[in-house]
Order: sequence, then C-alpha cells, then structure tokens
Amino acid sequence: MSAPQDRSAVESPVSIAAILALALPSSAVFLVGTLVAVMMIRFAAGLGPDAVAAVNAGTRLYNVFFACAAGINAGALALIANAWGRGQHAEAEQYFTVSLLIALMLGAAVTLFTWVGADWLIGRFALDAAAHAGAVAYIRWLSLFYPLIAASLVFGSGLRATGDARTPMVVALLVSVASALLAWRWSVAPPFGHAPHVRFIALGMGLGNVAGFALTVAWWRSGRLRLDVPVPDRRYHERLRALWHIGYPAALEQALLQIGVIAFLWVVAHYGTAAFAAYGSSVSLLSLAMVIGFGFSIAVSVLVAQQLGAGSVANARRAARRALGATVLMLGAPGLLLAWFAHPVALWLTGDAEIAAHMVPIIYAFTVTLPLLAVEFCLGGALRGAGDTRFPVLNVLAGLVFVRFGLALLLWRLDVAVEWIYATLIADYAVKSVLLVRRFRSSRWIKLSPM
Repeated sequence: MSAPQDRSAVESPVSIAAILALALPSSAVFLVGTLVAVMMIRFAAGLGPDAVAAVNAGTRLYNVFFACAAGINAGALALIANAWGRGQHAEAEQYFTVSLLIALMLGAAVTLFTWVGADWLIGRFALDAAAHAGAVAYIRWLSLFYPLIAASLVFGSGLRATGDARTPMVVALLVSVASALLAWRWSVAPPFGHAPHVRFIALGMGLGNVAGFALTVAWWRSGRLRLDVPVPDRRYHERLRALWHIGYPAALEQALLQIGVIAFLWVVAHYGTAAFAAYGSSVSLLSLAMVIGFGFSIAVSVLVAQQLGAGSVANARRAARRALGATVLMLGAPGLLLAWFAHPVALWLTGDAEIAAHMVPIIYAFTVTLPLLAVEFCLGGALRGAGDTRFPVLNVLAGLVFVRFGLALLLWRLDVAVEWIYATLIADYAVKSVLLVRRFRSSRWIKLSPM
C-alpha cells in the first residue's frame, strides 16, 4: 500500500511546545492518579501484608475494567479529534454524546459482573484466605462507582481531543485529593464505628471520583467546557459503528494486556505472597515514572488525529517522532532516580523487608526498559490516533502474552529464581518496540483518511 498523500498545505509542523502543552497536563493527570494508587498501598500496609496483597489483587481487576473503558476512550479521542481538526465541531459533539452513553452502560454492566463474580475472579490469584477475603471486599465496593468513573474518563478524553488538557487535570487533582483524604481517614478510623478494613479504602477512592464527576457536570452545565452534550441525531447508529470499529480493538488490547499481567502474576504468586505483593507494589511505584509516557501517548494520539483531519500526513508523522525523542529524555530522569533509591523507597512503601527485597530487582528491570517504553507510548499512541487500533492487539499478544508470560511459565517450570521471572519484562518490551517501529515506518497504520 502506498503512503497517503497530503491534500492540503499546512503552514508549520507540530512544535515541541504544542506537544508539551497536551502531554504535560495529561501526564499530571496520570501522575496524581498513580500517587493515589501508591498511597492506597501505603494505607493498606498499616493493616498488614495480607491487606497489601488484597489491594494489589483488587487493583488488577480494576485495571481490567479500565481496559474496557480505554476502548471507548480510544475511539472517542480519535474520532472527536479528527472531526475537530476538520472544523466539524457539531460532529465531534455527537461522537462525544454517543461515547458517554456507551461508557455509562459499560460501567453498569461491569459493576454487576464484578459484584456477582468477585469471589471467583479473585480466586484466580490463589491468595491465602485473609488476602482473598480482603480483595473480594475491596473490588466489590470499588465497582459500585464504575459507571461514573467510565463517564469521567470519556469527559477527559473528549476534552483532550479538542486540545483542552487543562480541565481534565484540574478534575483529576480534585479526585486524587478527595480519594486520598477519605481513604487515609477511613483506613485508620472507619465511619460508623467499624473496624479498619480495606473495603473502606475502596469506598474512599470511589467517593473521590464522585466529587470529580460532580465538578465536571457543574462546569458543563455552566457552559465552561468546549464540548456540549447534544441529543443524539439520526446518524447515531453510524457513529456507534465508527466507535465500535476503532474502539473494540483498543479495548481488546487493554483487556489482553491486563489478562497477560494477571497470568504473569499467577506465575509470580507461586513464589509466595511477598513476591506477589512486591510486583504489584513495584508497578504502582514505577508508574510514577511511566505516567510521563502516558501523557505523551495521549498527546500524540490527539495531534496525529487532528493533523490527519487537517490533511497533513507528514505533520502527523513528525509529531510522533518529536514526541518520541522528548519522552525518552523525560522518562530517564525519574526512572534512574527511582532505581538509585530502590530499596529505601520500597521499604517505606510496604513496611516489610521481604517484600522490599523482592521489589529491588523489579525496579532495576523496569529501568532498563525505559527507552523501549517510550517507543510503545509514542508510536502506539500514533497508531491509535490514526485509527489503527488492531495492530497494538497483535503487539500485546506477541510481547506480553507469548514472550513474557511464555518465558515466565517456562522458567517457573524449570524452578529458576524469581528474579529471572521479573526480568522477562525486558524481552516483552523489546519485542513490542521492534514491531511498533516497523509498523510506523510503513503506511498501513494510517486508517483515518486525511481531509
């Protein structure tokens, strides 16, 4: 297939300043969210190692829900940004409305499924009895808030698609502060005289999200947001098909990602509760560095979609390449700093020497992969922004499912040390990066036709 040709002149390519204007506020959103996730582990540590394992297991299942919502967000972001780049703001708002309705229905369905199946789902981790019971309670209480969380995610994606990354950042700050304060307070002194339990940490997180959603709705009703929420017109079914076409592969990608991580954790769990808790805690901690990449991934998706809508394939490519260079540099500093202080930080976070000892090699392995993570964030974001959401599914299958889980399973069967299990993530990201670079150099990733 030959490369699509630019059909309109664009005055100048996307600047680093434009990339940072979208990436940094988005990174801040993920940063504060990750800080809250880290603090949830810290609060749980006060209740003992079983509580830490419970929160980590519950978070894994929450991430599966988040993966499903990510499919809607990927479709919404690409289609809203593409329409906005063409100057068709009413069309962008119609996509926004349809995405919100789907998000609310998805959240309600996943809430019901989680509440009914929590015991069986948590049972896949093979935790001890106390950690299992805590994880079941944690995920059930948190699932009650899924519809509002899903709608809030679409609000944020829709606004970023128009170039407004600041409003979602402010809302995320409110959510994080409210969630952290409530979870901290109720982990020590739960309401109504109850004994401390991890379910109150989940309840605090959920009510923090309610506060953020309420602020978003208030701003929308006051007309402060760029996007309105009109009644769906007669073409809603066409938009629904377009969202499905782009969104379901993205949801499948994220679902496979979470399933692959859960399968990997299943292997890790065979080395004991300390190893299991260490991996989940390390991922939450390392996300403090990785959130920078998440922000650049969103920025690239928005800018690629907007540039294709404006008719410039060349500028879409330049935006991705420039963001990649910046991401490599900005991931390196916090990653190396975290590796340098790996043991004291791990000990502070978990309060357990055995868990902290397991965390150190995991942090070192992730530090090695930082340049590869930059490739996955930026080039993967470019593909999603251009509507190519199917290739990342194959990428996850190749890297995480076949390479990382396959190697981990083999090494476990060979009875090697758990440190080698942790190191398989390096092979995972190496394979995915090679495949993404090859895809980006071709023209097959440009699915949204330039104007």
